[in-house]
Amino acid sequence: MTQALTPRLSPSPTSSSASAAGVFDLSSSALVSATRTVRLCLREARPLVQVMFVLRFVTGALLTASAAHHRPDAPHLLCGAAAWWAVTVSVYVFNGVSDLREDRANRSGRPLASGRLSEEAARRAVVASALAGLLLSCAAGWKVAEAAAVFLALGYVYSAPWIAAKCRSWSASAVTCAAAGTTYLAGVASSGSTLNAESAVFAVVLSLGVGLIAAVAKDLGSTRGDALAGRRTLAVVRGEHSARRFCAVASGALTLALTAGALWVHEVPLDAAAAVFAVGALCVAGRCLPPRAGKGRPVTERGHRAPYRSWMATQYAVHLSALAALVLV
Repeated sequence: MTQALTPRLSPSPTSSSASAAGVFDLSSSALVSATRTVRLCLREARPLVQVMFVLRFVTGALLTASAAHHRPDAPHLLCGAAAWWAVTVSVYVFNGVSDLREDRANRSGRPLASGRLSEEAARRAVVASALAGLLLSCAAGWKVAEAAAVFLALGYVYSAPWIAAKCRSWSASAVTCAAAGTTYLAGVASSGSTLNAESAVFAVVLSLGVGLIAAVAKDLGSTRGDALAGRRTLAVVRGEHSARRFCAVASGALTLALTAGALWVHEVPLDAAAAVFAVGALCVAGRCLPPRAGKGRPVTERGHRAPYRSWMATQYAVHLSALAALVLV
């Protein structure tokens, strides 16, 4: 009796290559999806604001180190700046999640409000970037790590539903002013030097600008959505005209404060910053004039946001002029 031998069937080369191609396609699509999510999260966190916070951190560090004739530790400075970028992304993506209802009512084109970024993905990004920022800040030094933890707490207090400091102009101003001040102090800590008069004057006046100008000006043109969400901002309670007047007065008062500080300290970087600030504050005050709509056309979003945009440009110019003076002197 013969026994038929059944040969083992081995997978054909075609099926093996198809499986490998399928796995490659899956991993490739996952990578593309993850890259897209990261890009949308960074957009939601407002790139100009991210760069501004890192610039505050670096300016605080370099102004302090220069006045103390001390060379900052480059690895600590770089780790600290990267940490501050990460915690800023975390705070602003969380703000985008908490602002979802208002942004949709205001017809915002941001990734979350437009539906291009899911709320679940944004929440995961909030946690991941916060953890990354805390780990990097530990590498920059314990004082920087403490400042990063305070910054995260302030950011969540600003947006969290249980307290929502953003819902009232006075609390929004206080929290944003404290967050900017914490950023400068973190930069000082990363430099290895102690706070001096020059960096203190610079940090105090620019932090007050964030609280008194930016926190109020950013609400212009958003009163409809803010009112629907129950916010009691200055623009909602007193009207946009009063909010614009407040920003203009604050610009003038802070110009006088920074000029007085520059005359007292009498250091070239602060002198340069005060001169640029005066020009920028004049532009902000001019932009605070009520926008005029065209015949039969409503005021555009650009017209509403002109004071805030002018303030952002002023901040950039002031920080860059101070850093340029450090290099040239």
